[in-house]
Amino acid sequence: MKPKHLIVFTCNWHAYQGLEMAGVSQLGYDIRVLPVRLACLGRMSAGIILKAFEQGALGVLLLGCPQGTCQYESGYGHAQDIVEHTRKFLDLLGYSQKRLKLGTFGGEADPSFAETVAVFLKNLDARGDIPRSATVTSASS
Repeated sequence: MKPKHLIVFTCNWHAYQGLEMAGVSQLGYDIRVLPVRLACLGRMSAGIILKAFEQGALGVLLLGCPQGTCQYESGYGHAQDIVEHTRKFLDLLGYSQKRLKLGTFGGEADPSFAETVAVFLKNLDARGDIPRSATVTSASS
């Protein structure tokens, strides 16, 4: 199966607001991006992340609230633990750990949601972590 999408799990608070602002500001992002809204990243599990890769995800990006601003107090810390645990499985399954990233979103100095996603995809493409068959090509190619 050829990888198709970058799955972006966003918390319901800061990160999802960034996604909404990208739409309001008409900031486009790559067509390969598939956002998924969660109440909190602390509700994430290794199984969900691994299922995304099994189903052909290019990568998985988790965007949560900045440290100390989680509506549920410990959601981001729990997400950190899950990501570290999941990375061990990725190695066993032959996926690059660099295809999974956890980040925060919502500070005033943060780049836009579209820019955050674009940088992650660019890094994946530049490192060759995404098979060439999955990159977007023009219609004339």
